[in-house]
Amino acid sequence: MSTKLITPKKSKSMCAGCHNNFYNGNNQYGIKECWSYPHARVKTRYGIGISVPMTRPENFLAAKMLSCYFESGYAWLDELPAHIKAMKRRRAAPTPESQEER
Repeated sequence: MSTKLITPKKSKSMCAGCHNNFYNGNNQYGIKECWSYPHARVKTRYGIGISVPMTRPENFLAAKMLSCYFESGYAWLDELPAHIKAMKRRRAAPTPESQEER
């Protein structure tokens, strides 16, 4: 069963936790908006901790976030790596045994 993520409306609250949220008025320099925010889009990204092996699909977290989001200690990818996509396809493909049961 596939889980569909609901796309939230773009807002600066989505910048919470981002390294560059400092520039959204959270500074003493009077800078009111991060330079990336005007061009950012809400999209599905796939996160993994920098010390977590990229060898299993379960190690990735899918999340709706801004395209510019950057968090220390994590890698946020625009799509799953090719070897993970291939593993998911193999797991979803019917096996000869499951077809015989039908």
